[in-house]
Amino acid sequence: MSGVDGLGVLGHIRGRETTSRVPVVLITAHADRPHRLRGLQAGADEFLEKPIDSAILMTRVKTLLSLKASQDALARSVDELEQRHLAVEQARRDHKELTEFIVHDLKSPLSVICANLEFAHGLLQSPPGAVRHADPEELASAIEDSRLASKRLTTMIADLLAISRMEDSAFLLHREEISVTGMLRAVIQSYVARAREKGIALTSPPELDLRMNADRTLMLRVLENILDNAFRYTPERGHISIAARTTPNVEILVSNDGPGIPMPQRHRIFDKFRRGSTETASRSNAGLGLYFCKRAVEAHGGAIDVVDSTDFPTTFRISLPP
Repeated sequence: MSGVDGLGVLGHIRGRETTSRVPVVLITAHADRPHRLRGLQAGADEFLEKPIDSAILMTRVKTLLSLKASQDALARSVDELEQRHLAVEQARRDHKELTEFIVHDLKSPLSVICANLEFAHGLLQSPPGAVRHADPEELASAIEDSRLASKRLTTMIADLLAISRMEDSAFLLHREEISVTGMLRAVIQSYVARAREKGIALTSPPELDLRMNADRTLMLRVLENILDNAFRYTPERGHISIAARTTPNVEILVSNDGPGIPMPQRHRIFDKFRRGSTETASRSNAGLGLYFCKRAVEAHGGAIDVVDSTDFPTTFRISLPP
């Protein structure tokens, strides 16, 4: 070969990732030890001298190919072990995140319930007649705080169970034809008192003939999670809007005038046990609720994301097949 010898070709072969492990037999007329040593040091697997004995050459080639097959099998085994190791490490991280989630997020509503029970217990342990002078508004507030905390606990536990089922490949949806407007108005009705208490304007969608085949129970809980999230961030005398449209998919838009979500965080907030960069455990199940929504919507063949809106800083869009 003009301009390059066998050792040069061998260097190119060994220098490329795709050919670095290809067996190479050097065939040469040079029998001296230094030349043979240079070839082996350059990466040759065998070194045969001319004239070539074809039987020896074929035997050496078969041996090298067999060795190459064994090395490839070993490399695949190493890769598989590495993948398994990474999977175990990911499972360990998930377990750690789950533990942290349970400790932080479930502890908050439990603390509210325990504090209010201690308050009520203290009233009952007061001298006879003292309980009659307890402030009714204070008692009502303690009971309402405990009720809402119990509801948050129930929702978080239900979301954990539902996520566990949805992450199972055998999870089945119980689909039925649903009136989208009817479902949205039913959910909104359950938040009217809460909106009135915070002075929040709650806008319902107009009556539209929109229908879809979906699991009603899952979709109701998706909407409740999104609305709970909206109420956590919407200031007093703020505004929450629920709208629906076809694109031709069925789209449900839940908007609020709380703080906007920065673009880099818009995808991460749907990750399992993930919150925004400024969010704390006091935000209840923010680390789980949106992940539940994502899994439930994707189980229907749809998608959920945060989109820009000219009227609101934050708009969650749920897109589902009709």
